[in-house]
Amino acid sequence: MRKANKLLVLALCAGLSVTAFGGCSKGSDKKDSKEDTKQEETKKDDDTSLAADADPLIADAASYITTLADYKKVELDKSEVDKELQKQIDATLETYASYKQIKKGKVKEGDTVNLYYVGRIDGEVFEGGSCTEKDYPSGFDLTIGSGDFIDGFEDALIDKEVGKTYDIDVTFPEEYPQSEELAGKPAVFTVTINYKRGEKIKTKFNDEFVKKNLTQYTSAKDYKKQNRQSIIKSMALKKVCEDTKIDKYPEDKVNEMTTQLKKTFEVYLSQSGINIEQYLTGKKITEEEHNNQLKETSTTDVGNQLVYNAIAQAEKIEITDEEYQTELKTYLTSHNVQTEEDLNKIFISNYGTTIKNIIYNNLLFNKVSDFVYKNAKEV
Repeated sequence: MRKANKLLVLALCAGLSVTAFGGCSKGSDKKDSKEDTKQEETKKDDDTSLAADADPLIADAASYITTLADYKKVELDKSEVDKELQKQIDATLETYASYKQIKKGKVKEGDTVNLYYVGRIDGEVFEGGSCTEKDYPSGFDLTIGSGDFIDGFEDALIDKEVGKTYDIDVTFPEEYPQSEELAGKPAVFTVTINYKRGEKIKTKFNDEFVKKNLTQYTSAKDYKKQNRQSIIKSMALKKVCEDTKIDKYPEDKVNEMTTQLKKTFEVYLSQSGINIEQYLTGKKITEEEHNNQLKETSTTDVGNQLVYNAIAQAEKIEITDEEYQTELKTYLTSHNVQTEEDLNKIFISNYGTTIKNIIYNNLLFNKVSDFVYKNAKEV
């Protein structure tokens, strides 16, 4: 139903890594050694070892760092923490925002309309082409002119009466990666226009709002307390990373992270129904520029890893096998597989890395974040 070849404006993300919150300062552009440089020149971008028994962490991380920032005495501007918390509250209110429902008038360009629809080809309902009151009571919100649905669908709704039902004739594009069976076929959508979205209904962030929408918290005060702690954790470790001077980077880890980013990005594009060429055209960048962005993001991320590895090694913070196994069981259950080997097949295929790498880095990051948080204060 959705337009599969719509070009997405995608920001480079750090894949499954949890540390891409900022960049450590570079001391110099010096490589590990001439030998490492030579190896890097001859190594292909995707030539990364994915051995399950490989060390997921960075040994002797401090050796890459010129100056490690004082992580035992981090001072944060209270007003900045206040601002971040308010941003989060505003975003939460926006997520759960409600709007007045306009149930008369005609649909215009730019309107957001709530719909039920049923798609048919040759008179038969096809899979994935319906949004009915029975299955989706809240309906579907579509902004006219967004280009989210296949060509012709949104234009056909313009000047239609709210509250009425219409049959809309469209044709699926010849190239429709989401379903080869639908590609190029004409279809008829029976569409009911439930209402147009009116002005936003103002909502206060209070106990009533929290109890209705955020049941994991007991009150607005509880929400603010817990999320303030999370914000301080993030800001404190980010500050340590930004104030740290790094002399060099382990190229093997940078290459591993680049592979992770590239694989995760490609899988995401595929699931979105576009290919890398379409993405590059939409972003108006070359493949070389794209690869440079991946490498730059990877280097930044590895720099952050160096910091929390160095702190962990200095403070004797380690991950026990029991902690690893506990977390592994959670992943096994959530992915509905039986063995670590099964998980590795999934993670290497989709993210270019092993489950051990993900779990160890996540657990260590969380432990280091907790350590830094206990030594941080607002001023």
